[in-house]
Amino acid sequence: MEVPDMYVGIDIGSISAKLVISGEDGSILYSDYRYHRGEPSGAVGSLCRSAREAGFARYRAMCVTGSGRNFIGEVLCADLVKNEITATWEATRVLLPEAGSIIEIGGQDSKLISLENGEISDFRLNSVCAAGTGSFIEQQSNRLGITPMELSALAQMAERPARFTGRCTVFVETEMINLQQRGWSVESIAAGLFEAVCENYLNDLGSGMKITGPVMFCGGVSEMEAMRLAFSRRLQMEVIVPSANRVAAAYGASVLASRATRPAPERELPERVAPPDRPLRPCDGRDCLTCGLCYTKRPSRLSGGPFPGSG
Repeated sequence: MEVPDMYVGIDIGSISAKLVISGEDGSILYSDYRYHRGEPSGAVGSLCRSAREAGFARYRAMCVTGSGRNFIGEVLCADLVKNEITATWEATRVLLPEAGSIIEIGGQDSKLISLENGEISDFRLNSVCAAGTGSFIEQQSNRLGITPMELSALAQMAERPARFTGRCTVFVETEMINLQQRGWSVESIAAGLFEAVCENYLNDLGSGMKITGPVMFCGGVSEMEAMRLAFSRRLQMEVIVPSANRVAAAYGASVLASRATRPAPERELPERVAPPDRPLRPCDGRDCLTCGLCYTKRPSRLSGGPFPGSG
């Protein structure tokens, strides 16, 4: 039986795993998302089982990206392993080819990519500070007793945002209490929090970077309309959230897989993904684009040949 032209893209991030299956024409046939809670192999196994149950068991080629790409790529015998900058850019070429910049904000990671004539001209990854990421928004919404999406809805109702001067979450908590005592509404405080995330992101990643529009905004935080509006106001340019915003890197990986030239035998997604047989390694500050999720590396077939282990 002929292998269907389906291509798998998997993105392993700091807090979640995403899977996209696309057709030869780039259309998204299936997508899914899981929080891995420190166990990415288990989350990927769950994603694969769900895809199988939905009728997408067989595929022609697979590409894995994200901070956990190396060990998951090895476990799954992926055809390609690519860094998330490349994968996100590949998605942008399909989803918003006219984009001049890409803003990506996830749970603990954020990226800024500048484009010129459709090619990557520069990029930045966030520092260890989480003040410009989704975890910051989640922490502050928890303090108000609401969800991040409810925080976004409240922010859009504000007449004007409250101003936060501190970057650290500890100082922000103190400022929140002070603002409430001074009579600021929860709507204004919510709007101020999104403005603070925007400023923290641009201070951390945007300094010295050329940002041109339209801007493609992706990652889990792009689900929050208040965040998109904050960037649009601050940058004074169009900020667009594409249809595959939450799984952009995984989608880009699936597109990359569709361009694999090596003949692929018939394969099926596994029902279970075994955890890696090597321990976590604390971050030593090396380049995240060549790391692969802080797992001790060992020689891998993915490190050479026609499909390099990173890039």
